[in-house]
Amino acid sequence: MDIERVLGEKGLLDTAMDSFQPRQTQLDLAQTIADVISDNKTLIAEAGTGTGKTFAYLVPALLSGKKTIISTGTKNLQDQLFNKDLPFLLSQLKFKKNPTIRLLKGRNNYLCHYRYQQSLHKAVAKYPANKTLYRKLPIWIEQTDSGDLAELSDEFNNNIVQREITSTAENCLGKDCQLYNDCFVYRARNRAMNADILVINHHLLLADMALKEEGYGELLPNAEVIIIDESHQLSGIAERFFSQNITSRQCKDLLVDIKTAVGEVKGGFAAIQDSFFDFEISLKKAQSTMVALDNRRSMEELLNNEDISNELSLFEQNGRDLLNALESMVAADKAVEQCYLRLGGLLDLLSDMMKADGTDHVYWYEAGNNRFALHKSPLDVAGPLSRFKAKIDAAWILTSATITVNQSFNHFQTQTGFNNAQTLFVDSPFNYRQQARLLLPEPGRLPEPNHHNYNIQLFQYLLPIIRTIQGGIFFLFTAKRNREAAKAFFEQAAIDRNLYVQSDSNSSQILEEFRNDGNGLLLGTYSFWEGVDVSGTGLSCVIIDRIPFLHPDDPIQKAKENHLKNQGKYPFKELQIPHATLTLKQGSGRLIRGETDHGLLILCDPRFKTKPYGQILLKSLPEIPQINSEDEAIGFMRLN
Repeated sequence: MDIERVLGEKGLLDTAMDSFQPRQTQLDLAQTIADVISDNKTLIAEAGTGTGKTFAYLVPALLSGKKTIISTGTKNLQDQLFNKDLPFLLSQLKFKKNPTIRLLKGRNNYLCHYRYQQSLHKAVAKYPANKTLYRKLPIWIEQTDSGDLAELSDEFNNNIVQREITSTAENCLGKDCQLYNDCFVYRARNRAMNADILVINHHLLLADMALKEEGYGELLPNAEVIIIDESHQLSGIAERFFSQNITSRQCKDLLVDIKTAVGEVKGGFAAIQDSFFDFEISLKKAQSTMVALDNRRSMEELLNNEDISNELSLFEQNGRDLLNALESMVAADKAVEQCYLRLGGLLDLLSDMMKADGTDHVYWYEAGNNRFALHKSPLDVAGPLSRFKAKIDAAWILTSATITVNQSFNHFQTQTGFNNAQTLFVDSPFNYRQQARLLLPEPGRLPEPNHHNYNIQLFQYLLPIIRTIQGGIFFLFTAKRNREAAKAFFEQAAIDRNLYVQSDSNSSQILEEFRNDGNGLLLGTYSFWEGVDVSGTGLSCVIIDRIPFLHPDDPIQKAKENHLKNQGKYPFKELQIPHATLTLKQGSGRLIRGETDHGLLILCDPRFKTKPYGQILLKSLPEIPQINSEDEAIGFMRLN
């Protein structure tokens, strides 16, 4: 069976789906992917919004009959592929024998029997708000085959409980666990090894890469085809994955686990209680001194604070005393041994961080909201990514709607190390010239974004448009403080539409309410710039307050800038422009999600017109006709 018979006019999908529209761009992409799979090559493809890239890579992968790993950026896309797209395609393709399809998530998605049993004796199980859930868990555990907590999505939305009943790589007892044979993570991984099509996320792909890099066994099966969707996220996720961290939450969890583990040893806690409490007290003191800073800076700046430096030194010393106290019990209990190794690793990392002298890493911290985190992050992930790729003899397909910068793949290839690859740009099938307008305020209409009165003048400029046009409005911000300023302004203004404000705890709920409203104003920050799909009149206008440059005081940004300067390169060109371009493409891509959509994109920042780089940024957007006045914008929206 060929690609056209599935995706072409009067093909299988055209016949089976009322909503399916054969598109030459989708066919071209799918055929190129099929050729790359056949030739065992590498393809990097940017596919504009509406291309249908998911079916464009699934169909040739399925038709090839080759063992395939599909890696996605989000759990939602994983679930969509596994529960909807792949079963539907198999129902249409009607193979004599269907390939085995498996879904594998990170271990924090699966209930851990050992951790669950431990949690029954903790306060979390007795807390009134959790009692209903803890009554349901034993019944569900007996019924579930996967142990995936997503099966409890209607009742299970408690992050604290999830942390207590799932394992991490650090606290998992592995084959020494007495409940290992019933382990849901072990079962899921065992099934994954025998899959023909395996759906995972980028984090698991990188975990497998790390195991191979260190010479250990693999987590995932050997694949003939590896598809990385939403691949624009790959380098950023790799930076976080290969970072090493010490957090206040991690330390508190370790203390709880130590107390639980030594409680299983006769006289165990009595033998360590003095050093245990000293370590606990020094953690609290270190936390209180760092939290008071409420910022994000380099470790060098942190350690220049003598009080904090002294507290961290005392924290390490007390940790070493506790480590010594635990040593005598290591042979008596596997859980104690695990805690001993975790504490030793944490203290060694802390010692390394306090020296902060590695040239290929950036050492930094963040503190606030009663928590702190110390980080050691790589400056470059292209090396390990390219070595990983070189070790796997497979066809590689990397796709996204936002890869190119100024119509070039160079930035993405430099960031990921995927240099020896075929590249393909597939434009969106949407008719942006008819479906959308881009409003750029006339020069002088708004001050520069660093002007003290920029927010107020911006909100006043937008007010007539927001009051007049129909349909939902996304107002996207580059900083939370600007979003809060907008919230205060529009709560007082008479806009005759409901106001929705994103927060860290209610993003999904707010988005659903906004989608159902159809005429709301949603104020959002970076997590709403991508992966959010609202079609039709539910979203008719996207407003972006500023060019989304990286914050100049960010410690990782500063370290990367210095690294580039030392190589004789220009950080603004190499870092700021690519980041702003890709983020802008993601944000503006929320506007047109279907062939019948119409909408208005407003880029408020005057630098789009007044600075040379403004044109570079605009060139990376779809060809949307530009307008300059609010009246033109309102007129276009009234006609549509």
